[in-house]
This record gives sequence, structure tokens and C-alpha cells, in this order.
Amino acid sequence: MSLFSRLAGLSAFTMLFAFATPASANLVVNGGFENPDVASGTWKSFDSSDVAGWDGSRIEIWDNYNGETAHEGSQFAELNSDPYTGSAFSIYQDIETVIGETYDVSFAYQARQSERESFEFALIPDGSVASTWLLDDHTTSGWSIFSGSFIASAINTRLMFTSVTPETGTIGNFLDDVKVIVSVPEPGTLALLGLGLMGMGLSRRR
Repeated sequence: MSLFSRLAGLSAFTMLFAFATPASANLVVNGGFENPDVASGTWKSFDSSDVAGWDGSRIEIWDNYNGETAHEGSQFAELNSDPYTGSAFSIYQDIETVIGETYDVSFAYQARQSERESFEFALIPDGSVASTWLLDDHTTSGWSIFSGSFIASAINTRLMFTSVTPETGTIGNFLDDVKVIVSVPEPGTLALLGLGLMGMGLSRRR
């Protein structure tokens, strides 16, 4: 085997490995509400400025309190926070996005007291109209998962959660494990791409 063939084969393998193990870092800061730390078995309400990554209304964080366990890690947030404000509760985070890039978004949600609880999730590109979803299907018996994809139309995209039912009451709508990652090709696509790359290396051996 020539040196060129060996290098070509190694290059193809390296490229296949790189495509098969893409970076999938969560772009959401503190998506599991693990910071700041709350003592186990308790809850605490914070100004949003004290909760890394998030802004908006006060944020109530639980740590396995009242028999409720987190979907990820040990902490989660209650959207309908304490204290009572007389208006809807909203928390949000702005993430940097690349125009035209596809992103996968997901989060866990659960009702606290009533299966009539609901909230709105919105994706808001800078200077553009929001895409919104009403989440009214969650139960008190376990976590539900929202997942979907979007194509960025701006260099910044806001993720926002707003209470609907109850709108102003301080009991309802748990959130956890909020994630936005760059979408990656399906494994089948990667395999086909890998075969193509290996074919490039083998073609030089004939």
C-alpha cells in the first residue's frame, strides 16, 4: 500500500469519526436550574438576576421538595413563582444563533397541583415575530417532554416561558432540563457520508 493510500484511508476514518461524534453542547445556560444551589428538600425564591442565565420574573427553585424530584440533576423551577405579583410570570433567556442553522429544542414540564395548569413557550428571533406553543397537557404524576426543531432567522433567539393557568397564582408549572443544541444529521446520514469518504480513499488504491 502506498503512503498516499494509507494517508487517504486514515483521513477518511478521521473525518468519519469527527462526523459521527458531533459537538452537542447545550446553548442554554443553567437549563436545569442547578445554580444557585438550594438545600436538599427545600425551595427558595430568587431575583432572576441571581439565577445564572435567566431573566424576567422572580424564579422559584425546588430541590426534591415535597416529594417532587427533578427530571435532570436535583433542582427544577416553578414558573408560577413566589411572591404574588398580580401579573403573569415570565422567564426568558437569549441565546446566540446562526442564521439558517437548524437547532433542536427540548425541555421537561410538569403540573404542580392541577392538570388544568398551562403555560406558553415562545421562540422569539431578534426583530421578528414569535413562534408560540401552549402547553396544557401536563399532569401532576410525572414529567412530560417538549421537543422540536427550528431554523434560526436571527443572530439571537429568545426562549420565553409565560404562565397562563394559573396566570397570576403562585402555584403551578414546573420546568426543568431546558436545552437547545445544534441539530446533527441522523445516524443513517452519517453512515452514508462515512461510506462515501471511505470510497474516496479506496478509489486511489485501484
